[in-house]
Amino acid sequence: MGGTNDNREFVQEFLVESTENLDQLDRDLIALEQAPSDEDRLASIFRTVHTIKGNSGFFGFSKLGALTHSGEHLLGRLRDGKLSLDDRVTGSLYSMVDAVRAILRSIEVTGDEGEEDFRELSQTLTAVAAGESTAPPPTVPPAVENPPAKPVPVADSAPSPVAETVAAPPAPVAAPPAAAAAPERTAAESSIRVDVGLIASILDLVSELVLARNQLRSIETEDPAIQAVVHRINAVTNALQETTVKTRLQPVDHVFSKFPRTVRDLAVACGKEVQFVVDGADTELDRTLIESIRDPLTHLIRNAVDHGIEIPAAREAAGKPRSGRLSLRAFNESGQVTIEVEDDGAGIAVDKVRDKAVARGLIAAEEVATLPDERILQFIFEPGFSTAAAVTSVSGRGVGMDVVKTNIEAIGGTVDIHSRRGVGTTIRVRVPLTLAIMPALIVRCGSERLAIPQAAVSELVPLRPDRSGPRIEGLEGAAVIRLRGRLVPVVFLDEFLRLRPRTACRDEGTVVIVRIDDHEFGIVIDAVRSAGGAAVAGSAAEAASLSQIVVKPIGGLLAQCGLYAGATVLGDGGVVLILDLRGMVRAADLPPAGQAADLPPAGQAADDARPAAHHPSTGLDERYLVCRTAAGRRIALPLDGVARLENVSVADLQSLGARHVVRRGEAFTPVVDADSLLGLAAGMPPSDLHLVVLDERLGGIGLAVRSILDVESAESPLQSVLSAPGVIGSLSLGGIATEVLDVSLVRP
Repeated sequence: MGGTNDNREFVQEFLVESTENLDQLDRDLIALEQAPSDEDRLASIFRTVHTIKGNSGFFGFSKLGALTHSGEHLLGRLRDGKLSLDDRVTGSLYSMVDAVRAILRSIEVTGDEGEEDFRELSQTLTAVAAGESTAPPPTVPPAVENPPAKPVPVADSAPSPVAETVAAPPAPVAAPPAAAAAPERTAAESSIRVDVGLIASILDLVSELVLARNQLRSIETEDPAIQAVVHRINAVTNALQETTVKTRLQPVDHVFSKFPRTVRDLAVACGKEVQFVVDGADTELDRTLIESIRDPLTHLIRNAVDHGIEIPAAREAAGKPRSGRLSLRAFNESGQVTIEVEDDGAGIAVDKVRDKAVARGLIAAEEVATLPDERILQFIFEPGFSTAAAVTSVSGRGVGMDVVKTNIEAIGGTVDIHSRRGVGTTIRVRVPLTLAIMPALIVRCGSERLAIPQAAVSELVPLRPDRSGPRIEGLEGAAVIRLRGRLVPVVFLDEFLRLRPRTACRDEGTVVIVRIDDHEFGIVIDAVRSAGGAAVAGSAAEAASLSQIVVKPIGGLLAQCGLYAGATVLGDGGVVLILDLRGMVRAADLPPAGQAADLPPAGQAADDARPAAHHPSTGLDERYLVCRTAAGRRIALPLDGVARLENVSVADLQSLGARHVVRRGEAFTPVVDADSLLGLAAGMPPSDLHLVVLDERLGGIGLAVRSILDVESAESPLQSVLSAPGVIGSLSLGGIATEVLDVSLVRP
């Protein structure tokens, strides 16, 4: 670096710490003079000088490093009893402290160590350490705030006539003391070190202030003076909260800076070549959370080097560069901090994970065949789960990944894993920015109020009794709501939390659409409430979602059930539980975004789960799935033959001759266009299509349609006289004559 450093933030931190160390050195040297036999004091002085020397080497300040090295050598002789403390030794050490302070001041002002040469002082320190008789150590002048201007050079030759006629420049006039500029504060003077516990206490007090503010805002009054005071307290509280939270934030580089050496040592130990790339190290995170993610990230990086990246020969054989790439990336996303550990290695063998999960009894063989790869990879986080062929000094014992997930989830975070065989693996860790205060949506369900983290809320969808807007389609165990052409699974919160029995029909209330990780789903509630407890309707619901709540930890049975992330106190004094959305995803077994859940078994009704009457000869009371083809034909399929509904991108379709298939999990599903069965030209939509999976055996058979309209009960007998190519007849569904597709024609 040559005495300069581009990262001024870390240089400033180095200057602050070193200045504090020098002040401590002055005090310790004075105390040591009074008690020369104090070994603890001498050891403290040695450690302080050693710290300054080590940090100076890290930043490339060679002059400072050489000087402190000489001082450290002298102190080492004192510590080992080779020298005794006398005036020569203390004088040399004081001179060293003054010289170090001068160099630090030069670094702060100019960015480098300055032009002054301290080699004579270093030689004196070395001579004193050797016990040689030397002259008194040179005195180091104090660092000046504003160095004088360089004198104008004067020629040595005889003055020429021209020179004699030019008037000499006037002497500079000194400014009066009152007009002198105030001296610039040093790095140490412009900052202060505060114990983390004290900052945590301040944040706790601010949290209590937020609660009091919420209570104050819940008081209804028309007095303009009181309203003005409330608004003022609200503004000041918000500003104080933001400022206090910032005092706890630190760049994640405090963790990331340790990993280049870790990767280097592991690569050498494993015989691999690894290029390590760090991005977003300046992303800030709560200090307590930074310490919590250190060990999990260390384990993920060790796994990536040991298991992920191949040896150079294997990479060359696979057509890859000899050097593997491992990247560590951090960025802010929706009020959270996302950290990605990505490698371009061999990826994870999903089949081995599947076989291991079945062998350990974690899942049945017939059930695991239907799971997508993302769900199968989650078994890696099970305790003791490992697919390593042998145990190494780095990993392979089956401990670690479960601890990673447990530690991350303990701070309200989540871990996701995505892998492609031969391409690489990405592990994504999401943690909250801070644990203390967060915006939340307060909702009511039955007689209970609950909080939903606002960062996960994407929209609120009202349910209207006249069924004019979006409505829930009644599929027992797989209820969905249609939003802008896509199907979103929904959870009835009252039934899910067993607050009350679910009603047969739900045409009122609100659906809170949330997105958490790779899952999007709706939560059916009764109403949205403000933080003070009042009901909120219409456009005011958005304002309610900005209510700041103070997160309080929970314990006992509530924490063990995995459905609540904490609790908070509202403005009216009521205690409200905060929903753990990831826990809801696990408990409700919701599918990833873009897929709908399994449809009910044959003949199972949507509203009461009782077997419906089945009239194969007439179709009366039978339930049908109503769809629209790409050509615009309205068709229906008997619901008892439908296994799943999924959204598929046209880009994911693969051609096998004249046929199309799409990969679902480990199997390929044949895709048949509905229009082709009706004798029309196949018309795949340009981007996405809806896939009606009719048979799950051997991967299923998918019927491609443009949109899924509804699930309806037959209102008239099936009229086979109205049959047409690909159609077995027509009947009334939802008051509209609809053609019933001949599903026997749906063959791969």
